[in-house]
Amino acid sequence: MTLQVVTDSSHEKTILEGCIREKAWPDAELRILEAGCGNKWQLSLKGLQYSLSGIDLDEDALRLRQARFQDLDEVIVGDLRTISLPKAQYDVIYTAYVLEHVSNVPLVLANFNRWLKPGGLMIIKVPDRDSVYGFIARSTPHWLHVYYYRFIKGNKNAGKPGYLPYPTVYDTALGRNRMLTYCEQQGLSVKGVFGKNNYLRKRSARDRVIKVFVRLVNLFSFGKLAWHYNDLIYIIEKPASDTDEAQ
Repeated sequence: MTLQVVTDSSHEKTILEGCIREKAWPDAELRILEAGCGNKWQLSLKGLQYSLSGIDLDEDALRLRQARFQDLDEVIVGDLRTISLPKAQYDVIYTAYVLEHVSNVPLVLANFNRWLKPGGLMIIKVPDRDSVYGFIARSTPHWLHVYYYRFIKGNKNAGKPGYLPYPTVYDTALGRNRMLTYCEQQGLSVKGVFGKNNYLRKRSARDRVIKVFVRLVNLFSFGKLAWHYNDLIYIIEKPASDTDEAQ
């Protein structure tokens, strides 16, 4: 499948919000699960009737989320690999910057597939492990990630309970080809795969240095590590049942 590159965060949100809205039925509540919900819901679904459930292993992050926004209709503490949730419960499952921190990603994907209603939508946003960004993230120690967030990005709370960054795993199942193969094997329809870059369009001195650096790493990897994007966004649809198609 051809990778499409989104131009910026606004473009990305327009695509994702539009995909979710397409799943709404008149006079019916759309059930959304944010898997690994963290501190803030990133999308705007004004005018849409929906309930938002959030699941996270980090109880501190959940407490911070509810204290600040109180936007979760249901709060679930649990591990995405082992928690038991009802089958065919959600119309949409959304996860962003979570799966790179999890081992045994296929087990999580199997749970997502089980929890999703027929015809439902799965949106997965994850740094590409085979991009320059992903390679560096999985090759450097966690303390360096904390340092970067705290002193370069200016997040003074980085590394404290409930705050990013979390230790990275980058399961090999997150490779783009493996993800697409998994979906094919499970009968899931990949509606789109998007690449997102967080530095190409910026013009600060720091971002210019980063751009030169990632292009050099790409060159020394003989083109194996992508440089023109760092995140992958998968839009995956579960096949509808015969009953759903009749409606």
